[in-house]
Amino acid sequence: MKRKISVLTIAVILTLILFGISTYLQRKLINYEPTMKCYVASADIEEHEKVSMEKMKLLDVPIAMVMNMKIVQEKEDLNDLYAKSKVYAGQILVKNQFDTRESLSIFEGEEGKEKIAIRIKAAENGVSYRIKENSKVNVYATLRTEYSNNIFPNSARQYIGSENDGYCNMKILDNVRVIGVFDNVGMQVDGNTEEYTPDTIMVSVTPEEARDINLIRDVAVFSITELEEVHPAFSEPEVEEQAEVENEVIAEEALTNESVSD
Repeated sequence: MKRKISVLTIAVILTLILFGISTYLQRKLINYEPTMKCYVASADIEEHEKVSMEKMKLLDVPIAMVMNMKIVQEKEDLNDLYAKSKVYAGQILVKNQFDTRESLSIFEGEEGKEKIAIRIKAAENGVSYRIKENSKVNVYATLRTEYSNNIFPNSARQYIGSENDGYCNMKILDNVRVIGVFDNVGMQVDGNTEEYTPDTIMVSVTPEEARDINLIRDVAVFSITELEEVHPAFSEPEVEEQAEVENEVIAEEALTNESVSD
């Protein structure tokens, strides 16, 4: 009799254990939520900031949360991309939150300098057609002598016409890096097109240089010469001489237009 009671007791205990395990597993199955790995921002990513691995982490998130989203699951998906708008820490990273620097028109200037756009005179068959992002250029201004004397009293210049009542040209920027090139409708060009005419360049300048350029923007014609990739047959002085010739043509055109209008 005692043996039967012992067996019965053991059976009850085993039944309770199995029931507990079964209940636990059922609850786990009922509450189970499938997950998948994706990248989440670990810190705020500012608008137009380049994405870095330091500001994102790989986590498991419920599939239901990202079912209809093009989430970022591989770090390669964000190579050389920038944030379209601010991304906050804890946000799941979605592919359409990011784009290339060119598509977002992000132009990286130099620290402590200002970005300024300069509309240039593209000489026919001249160096301007080769200008592209990261080119190094000299920038010249051709304007009436009276304006140059007031704004650039100590700058070297070349006179065209009367020294007191004519035009002059001068170098206003020396060896600056081009950070953007645009055509005459404001579209960015990359320099890979076989033929294109740049209308405007963007460069980084000091606040003082930006002020001077803005002072003469409406009364001067700007032209450029390229410093990189100069043909071996030409030395830098010869390139400078070419710039002087082009600027003289610009000034003579201005004088001609004045005489016609008079």
